[in-house]
Amino acid sequence: MQRSIILGLIIALILSVFAIYNAHDVKIDFFFGEPLEGPLSLILLITIIAGVVLGIIFSFPSINKQTRIIQRKNKEIEKLEGLLERYRKETGRTKEQDEGKQSKKH
Repeated sequence: MQRSIILGLIIALILSVFAIYNAHDVKIDFFFGEPLEGPLSLILLITIIAGVVLGIIFSFPSINKQTRIIQRKNKEIEKLEGLLERYRKETGRTKEQDEGKQSKKH
């Protein structure tokens, strides 16, 4: 907890010094409309935030796909564990016996 607070304060100090040294105004021309003018540090901050937000938005489909794959694999694991447990009951074997045989093979 203390490390994260100290790290956060150091980063805030570095960002503050950066903002002070880069306070001069810059002009950004878009293809349409009036050019935007503002402090370099503010424009960089807005650009970074916009990039992070867009990165998160565009990663949602991939995250959802991975989540569905993980859920499907977990269901398959549960099904196979159920089959294994049924096999053990039918044959009268225990989990320890099966694990003991596996450790002897390796």
